[in-house]
Amino acid sequence: MKTICLDLTNIIPGVGGVGGGIATYGKSLVIGLDELLSENLALSGQYDILVLFNQRNNQDLQLKNITPLFFKVNNQNIIHRMIWLHLRLPNFLKKLKVDLLHRVVSELPFIKVCPSIVTIHDFMFDFYLKDSNFSKYLKLKEVIKFHILNKLLYRSLVIGDSLLVASSALKNEILRKVSLEPDTIKVVPLAYENISIKSNIPESDDFQNIVKIKFGIVAAFHPHKGHLHVLELAKKMIDLGYGDQIHFYFRGSPIYKNYYSEVQELIRALDIEDHVSFEQYDPKSTLNDIYKKYTATILLSDCEGFGLPVIEAQAFQKPVICSDLPVFREILGDSAIFLSKASSDAEVHILFEKLNDKFFLKDLVEKGNKNARRFSWKNTCEKVFSCYSSVLESKR
Repeated sequence: MKTICLDLTNIIPGVGGVGGGIATYGKSLVIGLDELLSENLALSGQYDILVLFNQRNNQDLQLKNITPLFFKVNNQNIIHRMIWLHLRLPNFLKKLKVDLLHRVVSELPFIKVCPSIVTIHDFMFDFYLKDSNFSKYLKLKEVIKFHILNKLLYRSLVIGDSLLVASSALKNEILRKVSLEPDTIKVVPLAYENISIKSNIPESDDFQNIVKIKFGIVAAFHPHKGHLHVLELAKKMIDLGYGDQIHFYFRGSPIYKNYYSEVQELIRALDIEDHVSFEQYDPKSTLNDIYKKYTATILLSDCEGFGLPVIEAQAFQKPVICSDLPVFREILGDSAIFLSKASSDAEVHILFEKLNDKFFLKDLVEKGNKNARRFSWKNTCEKVFSCYSSVLESKR
């Protein structure tokens, strides 16, 4: 019997640092692995999976084949975070004679007790530290924290026995930054929560009845998520005469208080308060609760490792409008509307021609729904488990 340890102690849903998409990833991964063991008795007889949760993680997961363990870890404090990573976690792994460690954040212990797999989500720390447009939002203690975590990320790239990434775009970025064997990097896409998927594609006549376009922006208030781009786009829409057709709904935790304040200040400066609403994080909300009120979703990020909300939106038959990033081109293909960061007047007019074309929207929704169905947690978890088996086999 091989013991696999999946460390999710960094995850506290709704809390900055490691919430949002990584929280969804951790939760769905655990549920999927548990179901995989239920479906395959041979696997459950060979592997014992332990999942380490943070005591503040209030998700009540009903697990049948995985052992949950809870630890008190203060991830917001960098010292406490490092004590867990470099002291408490290695001691735990030694004590239980764990055969394989999988961490869903890009930090690995200095002491290597067993083979390790690490999930790399993006190069956000690098991005912020090297771009003054984003580093200005960091306080001194955050700059120090980002430098530490960035060092750990690059160290993890080198010492991890296998790296999991959600897109080929991110894999290529890693290979540009670090000299690695490409085979050590496994592309394992993310997915939406399958239990929430809708299958009824709207008829084209349904789009004819749209009076106001409700844009949903599902993204925590990180500066790279493009909220300011969205507001500038909203102002341009209003100036071009589309004000009576639009309303924007921002849903996300105010992680960076200074950035969140800047977003609110820009709304006032642009005089667009009547066109913007804010929705707070609610752990009880389902994906259906989140997306059902929107006509379309928009994500104008400056960088992404995957961009789970765009796939979730497509699963719920919502047209997707996003920035023209390589990763979005990879995962969305021709099933989304791509915009440049500073959209021209012509782009805005073309966008509204599309949003008012019921046949175009129906076709886009069909393409999006078909695209979303490529991403299932069952397939993701099977690929993750295959990686577990491969690393354990290679260490025999």
